[in-house]
Amino acid sequence: MLRYARKIAVKELQYGMYVEALDRPWLETDFALEGLYIQSDKDIERVQAVADFVFISTTEEFGSTDSLQPERPITPPSHADNVADRQPRAFRAELRTARVIRSDAKSVVETMQSDAKAGRAIDTQSARDVVVQMMASVARHPDALVWFTNLKNRDAYTAEHSMNVCMLAIALATHVGESEDDIREMGVGALLHDVGKIRVPSAVLNKPGQLTDNEFAEMRRHPEYGYEILENASNLSKESLEIVIAHHERLNGFGYPRKLNGAQISHYSQLVAITDVYDAITSDRIYQDGRSPAQALRIMRDTPGEFNTRLLGQFVEQLGAYPIGSLVELNTGEVGFIVPTMERKARPTVLIVLDHRKRRYFPQRMRDLMRFPKFEIVRLLATGAYGIDVDDYAEWFE
Repeated sequence: MLRYARKIAVKELQYGMYVEALDRPWLETDFALEGLYIQSDKDIERVQAVADFVFISTTEEFGSTDSLQPERPITPPSHADNVADRQPRAFRAELRTARVIRSDAKSVVETMQSDAKAGRAIDTQSARDVVVQMMASVARHPDALVWFTNLKNRDAYTAEHSMNVCMLAIALATHVGESEDDIREMGVGALLHDVGKIRVPSAVLNKPGQLTDNEFAEMRRHPEYGYEILENASNLSKESLEIVIAHHERLNGFGYPRKLNGAQISHYSQLVAITDVYDAITSDRIYQDGRSPAQALRIMRDTPGEFNTRLLGQFVEQLGAYPIGSLVELNTGEVGFIVPTMERKARPTVLIVLDHRKRRYFPQRMRDLMRFPKFEIVRLLATGAYGIDVDDYAEWFE
């Protein structure tokens, strides 16, 4: 239970105390985090240098702080990181590796698209290799790759969507506890799921207005096109191929192209369908702006009969009430990103990037809402709201 903070002189600071507030705004100091857990003489000296008194709570009242205090510099990972290494890492340590993996995945998807357009054979082994890298990253820290799914580029939608769907699907399948062999084959299918769109005329694919009946029918053929492109590809399992043709099938039978229903749709096609729709709704498209994660999940839950309710519930559980990297507005008018902590909490930690007038904070401030009950999240914002790009702040953690 929260208790009122106690005012003390800075000379009374001791190890184990948590500094909730100073005698001046945190913004007037060089502290990156609003709040400080006293763990060393250096911590005490830093506070004494800027304040005469503080408001504290002890660790017995609140528990220890999370892992977001600034750490020593981290050596960037080499391109050839050993993906067999699946030992847990801190978020900031894994984020740089995840960035490299995402870059590799983008290159793989773009190369596959180029090869398919030119009529060349698709190199499915490269897709398998990058999926194995993603699986290892999720094992080391499940939030690092998910953070990058908040990067949305309207002009590169198809490639980025394929990556995001794959990363989200791997994270969900890992959360559910699926076998590694199954996750690998599912991941390959998820990464390749939209390759058939290269056969859809660009005038249809990029049309800003409503599609005609004929145009819509052509768009709905992309799963079949993808199947045709990949059916003779070496190293591609039937499970992966099934995801390519079935990711738009729905449990109620109203999907396409084969109008399958219920158990006729493979388990992993049902799983990928969830991450496919979620990323599509939260992304900016030619014909619509992306919606917030909360709106996307609400839309999906309010569409009965389409999705596997057990898997959808686990997806909601995995993302949490406030998905990592999502943009939120506080009751103060401030805007920030949800950032990961050692454990998922009912009240998350937010990296504040805009002040109440929607001006950029510099330097940014971290605020743990568990420790500051007066601050409330009033709404989740769509990705890119106020011109904010999550990638602009990834280096804050790296």
